[in-house]
Amino acid sequence: MYIYPTNRTQSVMETQPVIQNILGRQKVEPFYCPYDKLVLAADSCPDSSFIRLIRPARIWIDDDDFYYRHKFLHTLFSVCWGQMNPDAATTSIMINPWKHQLTPDDIMQLVELVMGSIHSVKIASFDEKTDLLRSMNAEETAKRLYVGYQRKPPEDYEQLGQTYYYGSRSGQQVKNYDKAEEQGKHDQTWTRIERTRRIRDKVSRATLKDFLYNERQDAFKHTVLVDIDKIDGRTKIQRLLKATGSFQEAFMNLDAAEKRKLKRHEIFACPSVDLGSLFRTELDRWMSLSPKLYSVFKTYALFRECWSGKSGYGQLDHQLDWSNLQSGTATLTTSQRVVMDSYSGKWNYGSYGNSFSCIPCIEQS
Repeated sequence: MYIYPTNRTQSVMETQPVIQNILGRQKVEPFYCPYDKLVLAADSCPDSSFIRLIRPARIWIDDDDFYYRHKFLHTLFSVCWGQMNPDAATTSIMINPWKHQLTPDDIMQLVELVMGSIHSVKIASFDEKTDLLRSMNAEETAKRLYVGYQRKPPEDYEQLGQTYYYGSRSGQQVKNYDKAEEQGKHDQTWTRIERTRRIRDKVSRATLKDFLYNERQDAFKHTVLVDIDKIDGRTKIQRLLKATGSFQEAFMNLDAAEKRKLKRHEIFACPSVDLGSLFRTELDRWMSLSPKLYSVFKTYALFRECWSGKSGYGQLDHQLDWSNLQSGTATLTTSQRVVMDSYSGKWNYGSYGNSFSCIPCIEQS
């Protein structure tokens, strides 16, 4: 196989404006980004201009165990192409937005650099994450964290009380771990919760743009940080919690009727921390780093509902030109008009003949 090692690719990539821009930026602390890793897939090879650019960095090694014939490694991203398995994607791109402080624009530009276009690139898997700062450590989090679709108690990796796994890596695994320890910040309490999402059905995979515009109402679905302090000490679940050491395992020891009853309790309705809400707040801050994309992000869900007819205001039967929307205006033929008031943040609907105008007047924070 051909490998393009980091120590050789740095020099060939340093002439690219997007690389210069990212590496030349000053790092900020903290950097808000809700994604720890993205794996993108395409059914075509990288663009010929990218292959010509990196060819001087390649070397041949004997390795028949790898899944691809080419493996490109760079500080900011990696690319594999020429799959051995016909069921695998032709090209796979791995990017870690949080680690390298990449904005949504950065991701799109890196993908465009590799593939020549972003339109055929889809999301194969991603790690959604949220951080608990100055509140509870990994062990305390593991005691409270409930993952509804997992059927095994959390696994304490190497029994150190620092990393806990819920489920296997091949599935929709959740883990919580001591991020402060990993980052060498031993004087801080910093716990990270991550959930891996794999989309094996190629038809169900979202394009990169659709993924970025998604407000992710499904983030950390069925993953609850239960407020165990609200549990009555005389109840069965509290006794099981003391015996097992984790709410996940205690809940597993209840019968079906007890589980249904407990899920109606306020410990589920009012969790210690709303992980989904925390994720979406961070997502909003991250998307705002790319103003043009952010304007679409704030209106995308509404227009998708309009197109599907679910909004109650009629179905838009023409496709909106999102490139125009990003620049501030978009026009198409329909009987509905939607305008967002930049001060109240509310949507106004009305019928204005056959002209549709959208002005995404979203106040930047």
